[in-house]
Amino acid sequence: MSFRPSRPEVLSRARTQEDKAKVKEAFIAAGRQLFADENPATVSLRRIAAAAGYAPGSIYQYFANQQDLFFQVRAHDMRASTEHLREQVARVRSPVKRVLQLFIGTADYWLAHMDAFLMIFPAPGADRSMGVGSAGVPFGQSDAAQDSLQLYYDVVDGYFQTLAHPPANARLAADALIAAVHGMIVFPCMTRTMDWSDTRAMVKHLVHAVVADWGKAGEAA
Repeated sequence: MSFRPSRPEVLSRARTQEDKAKVKEAFIAAGRQLFADENPATVSLRRIAAAAGYAPGSIYQYFANQQDLFFQVRAHDMRASTEHLREQVARVRSPVKRVLQLFIGTADYWLAHMDAFLMIFPAPGADRSMGVGSAGVPFGQSDAAQDSLQLYYDVVDGYFQTLAHPPANARLAADALIAAVHGMIVFPCMTRTMDWSDTRAMVKHLVHAVVADWGKAGEAA
């Protein structure tokens, strides 16, 4: 199914910054759909523009090439996830409960947005050139990715500061749990012929066990 902008009579003019932002969002939405269905390296900007309902040449005002658009789709979706998780964590006062909310909430978010997850975290065999932005910055070093990581580091560090004896370097601990949770999300997707337990239940069990272990180690003399 092709993407169509909901208000083409407004978007096509793109005279104001607001209109231009809406046009860019339309291209990102169309690109996301095509990239999810096909090899991103084979999807041209002209096809994406047509799928969004615009003249083929108009998209070049916003993106240098499909690699640039793919990078920006991933950054857009990463920022959306970070904003959502930051809002969820901000509602929780207890430092330990913030850690639980963040990591279990991570699984909840990505399980509800698996197309975006698989685009942001592609399989190892994916075209690596598509993981680099137009400025030559790898996606993992992008502002969107680094801002997401910083949220995890800050939340774990905030909890560790309440412990008498932090059990490990906060960044090491955060990295380990980030990798474990994301691996638990993706691994069942990559091994669909196996009968797995519910992913959210697995994540919840793991996160509670790890955080409880941190707490016990941190309180020990």
